[in-house]
Amino acid sequence: ETLREIRKRLAAEQGVPPYVVFSDVALVEMSRERPSTPDEFLGINGVGQVKLVRHGAIFLEAIARDEA
Repeated sequence: ETLREIRKRLAAEQGVPPYVVFSDVALVEMSRERPSTPDEFLGINGVGQVKLVRHGAIFLEAIARDEA
């Protein structure tokens, strides 16, 4: 749910639909795989270099906070 909220906020800031930031499938995979490094984040379906640079830090931080 946290990842969906972040996606919604980023999409609103950019003026795009949420699926443009990341698909639901990508969010589910992030929740399941719990990447902790940029390389692991790149392994998520739908994450490429551009999305890693643009959104990686905020999503990795949220995933790390949720693990604590």
